[in-house]
Amino acid sequence: MDFWSRLIGGASISTATKQSSLNSPEQRLASFKRAYLQLQQIWQKTGSRPLSPSIGQTILFHLQTMNRLLQDEIHTGSGHVCLQNVATSQVYILVTSIGSAAVNEQAKREAVHFVNFLIDSEEVDFIQDAAFADRLTSFIRDDSRASLVTPDAESGMAELLFAIAAKLRQRRTVPSAWFRPNQEGERRRSSNNSVSLSRFQEFPLVYMLLEYVHHKGKSGDFARTGLLYILESAAWSHELEKWFIESELATMMASGLGALYSQLSSKVVLSYTKESMPPILVFSNINKFDQPSSAEPISSAALQANLATFLSFLVFWQDALERCASHEVKATLLDHFDFLFLRPLLYPSLVESSDIDSGSSVAVVTYLRAILESLSHPDLIRLMLHYMLGGPTKSGEDSKPSRPSTLARRRKSESLINNHAIRIDDPSPDLITLTDILRGYLESHNQQTVTASLRLLASILHSWHKFANRTLMKVQLSNNSTSKRSMSTHHRYLEILYSMAENISDDDALGQYYESHLEDAQVVLETHPCSAAQLLPPAADVSEKILSRNDVKQRIIIQDDSLFVCLLSLLENFLTNDIVVNLSLSENLAALASCKETSLEGWLLASASDGNEREEQPVMNGHASDRSSHANSPVFVRLESLVERIERLRRDIEDFDIYLAERRHVFKVGGDIDDALADVSVRGSPQLEDGNLARAKHQAPIGSISERLKTSSVPSRSISPRGRQKENMKDHPAQPKYVVGRLSHLRLSPSPGHSNRTYSSSPLRKQSLSSTASSALPSPRGAPDALHQGVRLQTRYRLPRSTRENNESETSSLRSESIRSRNDCSEESREITLSQLLTNVIILQDFILELAAIIQVRASLFGEVSL
Repeated sequence: MDFWSRLIGGASISTATKQSSLNSPEQRLASFKRAYLQLQQIWQKTGSRPLSPSIGQTILFHLQTMNRLLQDEIHTGSGHVCLQNVATSQVYILVTSIGSAAVNEQAKREAVHFVNFLIDSEEVDFIQDAAFADRLTSFIRDDSRASLVTPDAESGMAELLFAIAAKLRQRRTVPSAWFRPNQEGERRRSSNNSVSLSRFQEFPLVYMLLEYVHHKGKSGDFARTGLLYILESAAWSHELEKWFIESELATMMASGLGALYSQLSSKVVLSYTKESMPPILVFSNINKFDQPSSAEPISSAALQANLATFLSFLVFWQDALERCASHEVKATLLDHFDFLFLRPLLYPSLVESSDIDSGSSVAVVTYLRAILESLSHPDLIRLMLHYMLGGPTKSGEDSKPSRPSTLARRRKSESLINNHAIRIDDPSPDLITLTDILRGYLESHNQQTVTASLRLLASILHSWHKFANRTLMKVQLSNNSTSKRSMSTHHRYLEILYSMAENISDDDALGQYYESHLEDAQVVLETHPCSAAQLLPPAADVSEKILSRNDVKQRIIIQDDSLFVCLLSLLENFLTNDIVVNLSLSENLAALASCKETSLEGWLLASASDGNEREEQPVMNGHASDRSSHANSPVFVRLESLVERIERLRRDIEDFDIYLAERRHVFKVGGDIDDALADVSVRGSPQLEDGNLARAKHQAPIGSISERLKTSSVPSRSISPRGRQKENMKDHPAQPKYVVGRLSHLRLSPSPGHSNRTYSSSPLRKQSLSSTASSALPSPRGAPDALHQGVRLQTRYRLPRSTRENNESETSSLRSESIRSRNDCSEESREITLSQLLTNVIILQDFILELAAIIQVRASLFGEVSL
């Protein structure tokens, strides 16, 4: 037994001693040199001849051996003799030469790994070595010039460039091995054709990164991040800053952005796949959309891929502005974005798009919306909207010290301005602005053009209206402290709106819907960009809070504003509009009402003076005595007209109330299923009934609208959790970006539940049908395909612009249009399906409740009612 133990133990000791000797620095160096000599001999024998497969496998074996030895040396941390040998013998020259000539993709990958080891080395500083920098530059350029470059090889080269940029960023300096600026005199003496080559030789890393920044996948990500690291170096020295300004960096970035934009489809149609079809359209039996043969669906994989690549490069522009600490370099980038992309390409595509040309208007408007929703940098947004909305031009630059970088940037900007002035054919916002374009498209008979324009307008109103306050819509300033409405007037507005909702459908769950809108309005108003400065913490002094509210001057929308008139025209045709148009339209009007700096007077509510003068008038059961309180509100007048049209339809269409109750029930069931599935995914419980019961317990009984108004039961800021918005977002399935507009506006309603509230009789309803459980819903007596039968309704359209301006001078400005609301319209008949009509009616009812909720929450948050 002792014999076998000694024998086995001796073997173990012998193996360990051998392994230790192999891992010693001397053994590693010897093995490394043998592999290097073998590669050298193979390379000398083959020369420039193509490598055979057998020789390629031998080369791969030796490269793998060298990489393994380098990795072991770095991990052990004892004696970096192999790295020192690479530096003294310049082994990297042979390895990169073999990597450039290798046909074997794996051998090329091993050569890239070898160079990565050298870049990451902390013991031997290869980054400072000029010979290493020159050889690595040749290696990367040779690979980029190859006829066939695989995505893996491309990604490997971009990763090398990124590793170099990350190393330079870590050092906070750019060594002379990578940045070798020529003297100004030498550059001037060079010919024009060699100027770019001279710039490349000065800082080759920047130009090599620029070759990959517009690529898709990992190579583009590596290149963009690496270039961002390099841009940070502009603040490290004035010489680097001046070089960035005078180089072709900004020009190539702007040209690349324009090239990616030009690759997008010029004709697009808004369409949906089976997976992305919004539930509201599925439940409305709308499965097909008109698609011109020459237009590409927005949901196509190819278009989405090109759009994603363009937007990622656009976000790179934004990141470059945020990362760069040099004001002069940022100004240079903005100038090139303005004069090489915005003015000659993006804006002309908007102006030249046609509503008749099978979708070009839908394409460019959708792309602009995607651009605005992808950006968050205020300088880029301000530049774009200021120019396209025809804002005043800058008077001139402020006087600053004449630093070399400042003078270089001004020379570059003057050159761009002069080159742009030569192109006299380019359209200018002096003739037609983005407002004029949107107005024309909102008056279109093409519902897809209207939808795309409404979504663009909603995007501006939601996020960037502060850059378009006085150019997008005509407004006038008003002091908020002098325009408060009385409590009785406030209650009367809410009663009128709620009465309209009751007249549409006397649903038992109407109070629950309204409660849901109150919660949503609370979140929207509290998180609105314009509300942050007005809502002080609860601990703040009350007098200070009131003072901050009264000091803010609100904007009042002028009723004859062209865009607002277009919105009113669309509201007037609410029943015949496409469903997606109504969703986007209600989103725009709700966005206007949700802005703290936009007064509700004049467009949504009558002026406070008009309302307060009539506050002593008695409120009867009917509608007639209330009309005086909102006669000057164009939105109220049109909502009331729509409710009256619905009442006429109720008399003309047999079983209208039954169809409407069925459609509402479909939305309820769809909402219950979504909520139940969300509950199961969160809690992992298959009991759908338990989820419905739990939600029912959290729903407090809702009193009558009169009780709610008199008790002022408005949710206060102190009891509204600011985390509610995130929770609500989990309940709604994500919609495809840039395709689906405001599809979450019509909340698939909560679970039906009976409450103790009773409603007053509606003056317009002769017979009302309360919603009941699904088992108690009566069946319509019409034909089975009645929902697909046509319903013909009158529609009011604004006349074309040319017709309205036929008496004006042909040389008058396109921006000087006077609005003649009723005289500029014509009526025609349009046929829609009963299914579409029912969904529009439910959207209208939901929208009226949303407006009432916004008015009520605004009064509580912003003190718009005099106590």
